[in-house]
Amino acid sequence: MNRDAGWELNLSAGCRDDAPRTVRFLTGAVMACGGCVLSRRFETADSVAIEFAFVRAMCVEMYGVMIAAGLELTAQSHHTMATLCQCTRQTLEATAGDAVRVALTIRRTGEGPRQEPGGVTSPPQAA
Repeated sequence: MNRDAGWELNLSAGCRDDAPRTVRFLTGAVMACGGCVLSRRFETADSVAIEFAFVRAMCVEMYGVMIAAGLELTAQSHHTMATLCQCTRQTLEATAGDAVRVALTIRRTGEGPRQEPGGVTSPPQAA
């Protein structure tokens, strides 16, 4: 996970929305937060991958971007991001500029649109 002054994370997530649409949303969101998209792979209609990098000082924002995109991170992926955020908070002055590289694999979960309490369907994610 931690290599010298940088972090390399392998994360997995599911999404209920169209996976390619989700990765397009993530591309814009990562760049808007100062990150850099290194690659995108549209493997199938239900499986995509995105690699991106950012400075450690932006880890909480990047975690939020993944959640805002509607991703359902695996338990291990949540644990990895939480660990990064906690370690960064404790060492921010010394590590703020360190590089973080993320390889994120996203698979469509096959479930329909999200239902809110009371049967209201959530709006689709913006592309």
